Amino acid sequence: MSEENEQVDDTQEILDSVKIDKNVELPIEEDKKMTENLHQEFGSFLKNSIDMEEDSGEKAVIPVGIDLLDTILGGGFAVGALNMICGQPGSGKSMLAFQALGNGQIMHKGKLVSGVLDSEEATTTVRLRNLGVKNPLVKPYNKITVEKVFKFIEGLCLFKEKKKIIDIPSMAIWDSIANTLSSKELEAEDPNTVIGYKARLLSLLIPKYISKCSEYNICFIAVNQLRDDIQIGLFPNAKNLKFLTQGKTLPGGNVLMYNSFHLIEMKVGAVLKKEKYGFDGVVTKVKCVKNKLFPPNIEIELLGTFVSGFSNFWTNFNLLNKEKRLSTGAWNYLVTLPDKKFRTKDAEKLYNEDEKFKEMFDKSVEEVLNEWKEKHTL
Repeated sequence: MSEENEQVDDTQEILDSVKIDKNVELPIEEDKKMTENLHQEFGSFLKNSIDMEEDSGEKAVIPVGIDLLDTILGGGFAVGALNMICGQPGSGKSMLAFQALGNGQIMHKGKLVSGVLDSEEATTTVRLRNLGVKNPLVKPYNKITVEKVFKFIEGLCLFKEKKKIIDIPSMAIWDSIANTLSSKELEAEDPNTVIGYKARLLSLLIPKYISKCSEYNICFIAVNQLRDDIQIGLFPNAKNLKFLTQGKTLPGGNVLMYNSFHLIEMKVGAVLKKEKYGFDGVVTKVKCVKNKLFPPNIEIELLGTFVSGFSNFWTNFNLLNKEKRLSTGAWNYLVTLPDKKFRTKDAEKLYNEDEKFKEMFDKSVEEVLNEWKEKHTL
């Protein structure tokens, strides 16, 4: 058969693959009475003819346990999707992912099957425990390749199917994309022979395994770096994500941008001094460049320490200060509780020991977060 005839056959095969059986009947009259508008009838027609259904519109999430962050995420990291955290070194990307895992364990009372795929080999069980991953303790997997990441997800799907626990959420944390090579890249003697191979590999695997994550209720969190966007040639490349830091791009190819359900960017904002706060800490600026559960590009600040992670209390403290619900200075006080004055470094202790202060503090946070939701949603 000539090459021309082969191309004709391929074309016909492609055309045949998208044909619909014209003999499929419309919904019966009884169904019409239940669903009177044309859109619902069309949905029934598609279901009967090509087994195609509309999305339920609901998405399970795993909260991080930080009120402000969970608010702008739309509840937390999406289950059944790829959630990517990128940003500067030292901004707390891995820390945030591990805290989400720890909070997921608390939510699901030890039934959350999970894995930490550590290609950087920089995480230990002790580190994970400090960040709340202790119910149960988790040992990270090392010597990771791109292929092993997706073999892990394949294995997790198979395990959940055999144990009949598909409905219980699971988590897979990949740290990090930028530092993980494919098997072919590891074996190559000349790096020039495998340029672009990893991006091509991901372009095939990511869409397939996001579908698997959706089917098996897996929250897939991937940590990535930002790198300088090098322009080659006379004409600059089109920007893929306008609100990503200018001049930066993500290692791994555009498929990661296109398929991310949540895409978080993090960067260091300021340093917290022990003299004022009682601990040495950091302020990290965070925004969701892509977000399918809440409006994107709302920048917030997370406060915490690299020892125990980002703090819900200190993040809320900072929020109340910025929203003028807390007066700060030599002495601080809640606007709704002006008689209770305290120094900044004593704030968390007061919150844990004084029930009235805790009640008024939490109420102020709730009010501010509800205002944020009303402001940013229709």
